[in-house]
Amino acid sequence: MARTVNLEAEIERFLDALDDKSSTLREVVAATKSEVARSSFANYKKFSDVCGDFDSFCILIEYRLKRLPQGPARAQLGARFQAARVAHMSRQLKTSIELMGLVASVRELPLGAKDVFLRELRSIYALKNALSEPPFADGVAPETAHDIDLAEKILREIIERAPTMLELSLGIESGEATAAEA
Repeated sequence: MARTVNLEAEIERFLDALDDKSSTLREVVAATKSEVARSSFANYKKFSDVCGDFDSFCILIEYRLKRLPQGPARAQLGARFQAARVAHMSRQLKTSIELMGLVASVRELPLGAKDVFLRELRSIYALKNALSEPPFADGVAPETAHDIDLAEKILREIIERAPTMLELSLGIESGEATAAEA
């Protein structure tokens, strides 16, 4: 037998839980930045997991909101959800930019730093694009708009330097090119 669910109450409960997850993220962000500054990436996995959990939870809420009939409750809950997502994405973008800066400033990168670098590169790209487009662009604070511009500059710089930074060879090394020409 199918259970009867008050969809509006369930969404409100999920949004409260989303707020709790946002608080957890703030705590994890502080610890992660502190560790990365000391060339330690132990807490980075937790940061990555919390961000992933938040994003997955947003998917669940979004689908429930779509099932809620049009009306004032859907509009109010939708606005609360959008505000929470913009705040989360803004915080995540700022943190990703800061992590990239910390990783870039380390003289000798520890094992796993390249994975952090690549994940944050993808994250910055996705967040910049999402926050620059509707429905999020309208809810972006001036500080986040600045971070979006900074993300664009970082991405441009990385894209220009990508082949040397990421060792992206196309399989044609100097010796291979000579052999292929023969």
